[in-house]
Amino acid sequence: MTKNRDLFLTNIDRVSIGSFSEDAYLNYSMYVILDRALPSLLDGLKPVQRRIIYAMSELGLKHSTKYKKSARTVGDVLGKFHPHGDTACYEAMVIMAQSFAYNMPLIEGQGNWGTQDDPKSFAAMRYTESKLTKYSELLLKDLKNGTADWIANFDGTLNEPKFLPSQIPNILINGSSGIAVGMSTDIPPHNLGEVVLATQYVINNPQCTVNELMDFIPAPDYPTAGQLIKNESDIDAIYQEGTGNIKLRAEYNTNGKYIEINSLPYQASTTKIIEQIQSQIIDKKISFISSIEDQSDEKSPVKIIIKTKGNSHNQADVMNHLYFTTDLERNYRVNLNMISADGKPKVMNLKEVLSEWVIFRIQTYKRKLNHENTQILDRLHILEGFLIVYKHLDKIIEILRNEDNPKPKIIKIAKFSEKQYESIINMRLRNIAKLEEVKIKDEYDQLKLRNKEINSILKSKSKLNKLIIDELDNLSDEYAYDRKTNILEDAISSKQIIKEVKVSAEPMSLILSINGWIKSNKGETESIDKLSFKSGDYYHSHININNDQEVSFFDQNGFLYSMLVNDVPSGRGYGESLKKYFNIADGIQVTGMINSSEDKHTMLVTESGYGFLCLNKDLSSSNRNGKSIVKNKSSNIIKPISVDIKSYIYYVLITDNHYMIVAKLDDVPILSKGKGVKLINIPKSEKQENIIFSGVIKKGQRLEISAENKRSKFIEFKDLQPYIMGRTRRGKKIEQKFIHKNAKLNYNIG
Repeated sequence: MTKNRDLFLTNIDRVSIGSFSEDAYLNYSMYVILDRALPSLLDGLKPVQRRIIYAMSELGLKHSTKYKKSARTVGDVLGKFHPHGDTACYEAMVIMAQSFAYNMPLIEGQGNWGTQDDPKSFAAMRYTESKLTKYSELLLKDLKNGTADWIANFDGTLNEPKFLPSQIPNILINGSSGIAVGMSTDIPPHNLGEVVLATQYVINNPQCTVNELMDFIPAPDYPTAGQLIKNESDIDAIYQEGTGNIKLRAEYNTNGKYIEINSLPYQASTTKIIEQIQSQIIDKKISFISSIEDQSDEKSPVKIIIKTKGNSHNQADVMNHLYFTTDLERNYRVNLNMISADGKPKVMNLKEVLSEWVIFRIQTYKRKLNHENTQILDRLHILEGFLIVYKHLDKIIEILRNEDNPKPKIIKIAKFSEKQYESIINMRLRNIAKLEEVKIKDEYDQLKLRNKEINSILKSKSKLNKLIIDELDNLSDEYAYDRKTNILEDAISSKQIIKEVKVSAEPMSLILSINGWIKSNKGETESIDKLSFKSGDYYHSHININNDQEVSFFDQNGFLYSMLVNDVPSGRGYGESLKKYFNIADGIQVTGMINSSEDKHTMLVTESGYGFLCLNKDLSSSNRNGKSIVKNKSSNIIKPISVDIKSYIYYVLITDNHYMIVAKLDDVPILSKGKGVKLINIPKSEKQENIIFSGVIKKGQRLEISAENKRSKFIEFKDLQPYIMGRTRRGKKIEQKFIHKNAKLNYNIG
């Protein structure tokens, strides 16, 4: 027994739990990134989408054939290529069939495939039928002609394509979205004709700039139309850097007292928007709308009729209010993150996307030509054998009639190869007629010409480029359409119409939680110990303020959001999420709040050590989507500090490596917005070092350093002298005697 046990133990690899966990998580992360969540630049598809399209092509479900039950396709996909849940697979299939989700749907559905108002209202797969669209064949054409790499499926019994040999940059035309481990993608759809023109320009001008390409692709183009607000969108940043934000709003027409909304922002719901407007009417927040009606139908997917009343506000003001308070205007995050040609996830700019796709298309076209050439050479080899047969026909017939083993003698006649011999033996009698000899000679000559033509193309970059450009021209002629999303160059910002209510000035305290929940209490808050928060949520900060004033919030990206204190929910319960009042993207942290009615300044600092001062009166926004104040995309901002610059002399910054600088507040510029100046010099070699505390200090105050379950340590003002230096200096490391080892440190000035 012991011997068997020892033998068993010798086959065990001993690995530490930490090392095993790291490897397991890394493997899982890469699997989710590469095999689930991110699309490929090459064909614009995620693995499940590619498997669905390929499985449908194998089932013969072309656009010219009859529909088949969707359940049949899903069964094939799961059984052969994608061993995951049928619901998720079918949902991926549905999205590719929705004309309001894709500019160019890949699947043509019959039955209930959802609506723009409720995309998930589609019928079960046993009821719907489907086949591929004509457009999808642009991704599949020449798949079997040596253009793709093939890999084994999950059980090794079949092969599937690693990518499809797409003839068009589908990644930009239909876009994609997904959440992986530690990264996500949000690629907006674009106009097919514009993408084709930009692609052709890259082929002809490989050294072109992003700005030149933006002459062809001015902005994304969404299937649900709407209007893109260019002056409030980061179009330049999106195409130059690969990330940014886009603002879309609905389109409308007016007729007397009626407003007709006829297109919505991408993925906006008619029902939800009507509920948002009705809620304002019921709560008596607005008095200028008498009725709202949804007249959407199959002919007009979006048709919301609003009847206005009174003469206090014109219809443009009414719509600007509705843009601000409802989903008639929405912000969209853009992140051009995809699996690049080398198989790695990468955030790419517009030039990189198109350049890599052009290289891929050229390589694919070469592979197609080489495959055709190989087949031509094989056929020429056989035809050469046939032509020799006609010269020695009588001799070959005699050998076949008289020899038991004719192979050696026939091969000896003209040194035929094995392939030629097999073809000769399998020739039918009718093929030895004179007319057949002429046909074979014609075929031989034509194939020789085609072989010469292919070799000429493969040797000439210009000829190959022209073929691809001509191919794109033909595709554009067949599939191009007019731009759907209008671009507004200089639109008026949406603005809430605030119903005037006289409010007496009463002291209040506003409490902000870590997760961005806000509530108000009457009077000033002196102790935070008795404050309650939702499970998993904690105290962040509070300010004392009057209820006739305005409060402004900052998020980590440097956006500012403002509201009247009187509109902040009362302290009963946990309050409400700021996302109810503002369009703050998921995962974005609120870093602090200030009284924007105070005659003070606010110091704004980024984690990378840049910052500036701002007048509080400039820190106000009537926009539900916020206003960009700090222009530093590579670094988050930390908690804003409201300061009376007449009373305070120095600012204090501390990094997570315990470096501290104390510098003159007078050296910090006063700006309305921007990146600011360097307030501390963090060396480039210390890329992981960030600012974790900012504050202001005056004579007589001291710095408190605390940690949970530890006694606080204090650095008196006189002991801060070694840390006082010019704002561009590195700072000085805090002495070890003030640091609590192996503990999360908190800093406070008082």
